[in-house]
Amino acid sequence: MDEQKNMRRRGDELLESLFDATIKLMNEVRHTNLTFQQIADAANTSRTVLYRRWPTMLDLLQDIYAHKAKKLFEGDFFDKLEDTGSLRGDFIQLLTVYQRMYLEIGAEILNNYYYLRMQDKENTKEPTIHTHAVDRHIKAMKDLLKQAQSRGEKVREVSIITLMLPFDLIRMENLIRMGNIDQSRIQIMVDDVLLPVFKDDNYHL
Repeated sequence: MDEQKNMRRRGDELLESLFDATIKLMNEVRHTNLTFQQIADAANTSRTVLYRRWPTMLDLLQDIYAHKAKKLFEGDFFDKLEDTGSLRGDFIQLLTVYQRMYLEIGAEILNNYYYLRMQDKENTKEPTIHTHAVDRHIKAMKDLLKQAQSRGEKVREVSIITLMLPFDLIRMENLIRMGNIDQSRIQIMVDDVLLPVFKDDNYHL
């Protein structure tokens, strides 16, 4: 009977139902206690279907993350960022977009995913899509800083690691202050953290 159900729900439909069932269960059960059997029952499928595609829970959550974070990974939103007229305004716009993406994906999903990623000590399961996402972010940051320089703003020379600061900051804030990041908080992060790091004169336009 299960096999017949799965035959009727192949491809994207089955995948979406499995992802949705997992996300729902993660809001009810600690991810460390979550089992493939629970997910299979919730998605009205068989446990074999899950094991056939995902050897471990990390593999499953990694696919959910990549699926839900497609917009973030692809980075198309970078092309839609406007020149606000100041580095401060550009950073506020960037963090606002990041936070909207974070909420759209689901902070609980992302935080659980990052926790499980920490268990991969050898970093053997990092998806290729991560590398592409980092490259897109770094390029966008370089363009943003170059834009500020063209306006006459003094910008520091920084490392590649530092260019990841805006995104890393949003991730950390959501990890420790989930649900409490509003526009006021974003402005504080920009004024007190990002501008002193990236601006040479620390002058907030």
